[in-house]
Amino acid sequence: MKKLTFTLIAVLMSVASFAGDVLTLTNTMVFEGKVTRIKDCSIVFKADGNRYIIPVSDIFSIEFENTEDEVYTKYMKLADDDPNKCMNGKLDAELYHGKKGGHFLLGVLFGPFAMIGTALSNPIPEKGRQTYMLSKNREQFHDPEYLSCYKRKAKGQLIGAEALGWGAWILFVLATGGL
Repeated sequence: MKKLTFTLIAVLMSVASFAGDVLTLTNTMVFEGKVTRIKDCSIVFKADGNRYIIPVSDIFSIEFENTEDEVYTKYMKLADDDPNKCMNGKLDAELYHGKKGGHFLLGVLFGPFAMIGTALSNPIPEKGRQTYMLSKNREQFHDPEYLSCYKRKAKGQLIGAEALGWGAWILFVLATGGL
């Protein structure tokens, strides 16, 4: 009787240890593992010892094992919002936020100081003439999630252009022998 009880308890504990979050993708694939983090436009999922970053647009549903988990509460808050707001902000910044050539020139002239100035700036879609005219997401211009993703992407692109300008200046100085 003791062996049967011990075996039953061992089996139940092993089954409980394998239970986890269930992730269903839009292509009907199902995975079991642990949702470790929810980012702006993606979910970090750990299964079989591997970590996967899955875009929100590819996820059909998530079943959480523990509803008291902090990740679950974040997911519930995210489920209320439109998951495409962040993606729309990033795409608008990438497609329409201009002045990249000017920031390349700033990088050539001022180097790291131009990057510091851009990092302290506040790019918003209303200031960008192209963004305001061409974007189809004008109703989201005041949404905090959209603005956060827009600003992050716009700043990243402008700082990248300035870094390229600074790098071009350094290569020019090295190629000309320091003038």
